[in-house]
Order: sequence, then C-alpha cells, then structure tokens
Amino acid sequence: MSKFVVVKEAPAELKKGEYLIDTPSFLEQINQHKAKAPRNGLTGSHYLRVLTEAIASAYDPQNMSAYSIKAHLYEGRKFSSSEDINNIMLEALRADYPAVFAKYLDAKIKSRPSKTELVIYVNSDIQGQYEIFYQNGLSELEAPAKTKSDKVVGKPAITKEQAEAQKNQADS
Repeated sequence: MSKFVVVKEAPAELKKGEYLIDTPSFLEQINQHKAKAPRNGLTGSHYLRVLTEAIASAYDPQNMSAYSIKAHLYEGRKFSSSEDINNIMLEALRADYPAVFAKYLDAKIKSRPSKTELVIYVNSDIQGQYEIFYQNGLSELEAPAKTKSDKVVGKPAITKEQAEAQKNQADS
C-alpha cells in the first residue's frame, strides 16, 4: 500500500519508489498554447480563456469552462515568460475557481507510477487535500517513534544551593 507525506519544501532528490507532487502548476497547458500568446507581452482575455479551457479539459471537463474565471480582471498584465503566465493563472483560479486545485491533485495522484511506495506532496493548502489522498487508497506515513534518552530535560524546580539554604533554615 502506498503512503504519502506532506512537506513544506520539495526534497533535492528522490529515492527509488518516491513520487513528488509539487505545488500546482499549469505550465504544460501554457506551453501547449504558447503560439497563441499575445506578442505585446500583455495578457488578453482571449488568451486567458484559451488557457482556462485547456486547464478545464485536463482536470475538470464536466464543471469548468473557459468562462470559469473573470478574464477581464487579469487583462493587460505584463508577462515575459511562461512562469509569469502561470502565476497569473494561479491567481485567477484561486480567486474564481478554487475547486480545480482539488481536481489537479486528484489527477496527479492517479497518474503516479504504478510502483510508487511514497508520494511526497509539497503542501499548498488545497481544500480537502488529505481526503483526496485517502480516497485514492494512500495512507499517511507515520513519523518514526522517538526513543527516550537518558538525558534529563529541563531544569530542576530549585537549585542545589537553594535546597541547602532551605535545609539550613529548617535546622536552625
């Protein structure tokens, strides 16, 4: 049975049998439609709707459409790379259609390699993220139990000097 672990940052390298699900990114759909990007370096509603439709067809074809985001709110923004467009799309989807992120996570879990033993998920606070893992048959990896050490932790309530002073007062 596969397990999953939620981390704050992606590990530098993966071991055999591990699969990484990084923070949501729609670079695949953006790169597919790179030819339709405006040449002036400013976002346009048509291009944003094309990208939204591509994301919808990949992750949520039943409920999402090109009009699921308010493209007019994101028109005229400067961009110079696919990463800039990705950030604009993430902002738009978080504001107007956050349900796509749960579908994104579900699709990534289902498309993992068959021999995956551990799914490493970079936490991105998707609503219901733990339920999505459980529904796909993954269980959370338990932290290894810490052994008790012989070391005394903490400081005593009173010091030796204070204990001797109290003893001397009681004797007098």
